[in-house]
Amino acid sequence: MKKALYLFITLITLSFSNLYAQAPANGGGNFKGPGTLNIGLTTGFSNNTIGFMADYEIAQLGRDFTVGAFVDYQSWSGDGSTFGAGARFRWYADRVLNITNPKWDVYAVGDIGFDFGHANQLHWGIGVGAKYHISDKIGIQGNIGSGAQIGISLGL
Repeated sequence: MKKALYLFITLITLSFSNLYAQAPANGGGNFKGPGTLNIGLTTGFSNNTIGFMADYEIAQLGRDFTVGAFVDYQSWSGDGSTFGAGARFRWYADRVLNITNPKWDVYAVGDIGFDFGHANQLHWGIGVGAKYHISDKIGIQGNIGSGAQIGISLGL
């Protein structure tokens, strides 16, 4: 049920981005990336986890890419928990999709790192997401892919 709720909320967010974020064909690429702290609740689809993840976008790599550090905590019902750390990469597709509305960012996301605790293993994830900027300093964000995340983004 939790997975369905996360999926539903994320799909609504992405639908609104398609309905309202399209603008005249004069380019895009006005994403807010480096210097952003993203915090959210997470769930994993393949391993039935629920948890918390935070990432900080440190640097811009090329025109539309950012890289940041992430930490996360995941828990399984009765089976233990893990802490994770690694790198999170984002490809902001605003320019490619011609999204010129400064309130919206649409992106693909990928994680690579390590989990420590219950299951010492490689941590990875892929997905797509969107951010809606309420102001220059705060917004809401959601990702869907190998798991789901919904939370806030803070411009620092």
